[in-house]
Amino acid sequence: MGETLIMKTASPSRFNSLLLASLAMCSSALAVGPTSTLYIMNYGEFAGGNEVGLDRVQGAGEAGSTTGNNLDICPAVWGDVRTMGYADTNSGSRFDLVGSPLVGGPYTNNIPNSQLHDGTTDGTYNYSVNYTTGDVLQFDRNWANPTVLFNPLGPNTTGYITMNVADGSFWLSQFGGSDLVEHRTHAGALISSFNSGVFNEVGLALDPVDGTLWMSVFDGGHTLYQFSQGGAFLQTQSFNLNGTWYGMEFNTNVTPEPATMSALLLGIAAIAKRKKAG
Repeated sequence: MGETLIMKTASPSRFNSLLLASLAMCSSALAVGPTSTLYIMNYGEFAGGNEVGLDRVQGAGEAGSTTGNNLDICPAVWGDVRTMGYADTNSGSRFDLVGSPLVGGPYTNNIPNSQLHDGTTDGTYNYSVNYTTGDVLQFDRNWANPTVLFNPLGPNTTGYITMNVADGSFWLSQFGGSDLVEHRTHAGALISSFNSGVFNEVGLALDPVDGTLWMSVFDGGHTLYQFSQGGAFLQTQSFNLNGTWYGMEFNTNVTPEPATMSALLLGIAAIAKRKKAG
């Protein structure tokens, strides 16, 4: 059974499902903190609270550098980091994966009365959610030419977004009290949902390597919460930082690494051994 699954697993989405099952059966494979580097926009971290920090978290380690902007809390990461302004007239910039400035930008938010808390990308388009309207928006890679894809729940509900690049589907979470997390198709049809128990969620990111979801909470702290795509709580990881976390995203332009595949094989072996023993 395990060998057949390995031979037929070609898509990242099926790989992720198998990996999550293996991690559940083989707890030693569950890393402390994010497996991949998680990019988090930290409002007010630098310059006496006047500049946003681009924090980079992997495992239990964290590094941060200023973006030089005061409100670019919306990130898209695909081989580089392109931040977008939160509200009308706010601007973002372009950085490499270690936070150094690159040529590009400014990426200016020209949408009246908007609030863009978070972003994601598939390498062709960037995406965000306008919290004030509830619209899921598609932009070009330079955060220009926004168009509405769909509106899941209406104004002042959905605040955070990430995506599965393999199938184009989105993960969305609410802000302002609710703990609802939804999985929707690229056209907006509901696939599944769960309640995280993390009220006033901020940030939402899907690690394309291990297939798990990460989020934080709007409480002035810096704690990350990890969940499976089915909504199972996995762990928390806390950091001692200034500022307030908002948008977060992994580099979506990656494929599973050999070490992750090894963890998958070990997990499947553990599953097979348990089934045989049973």
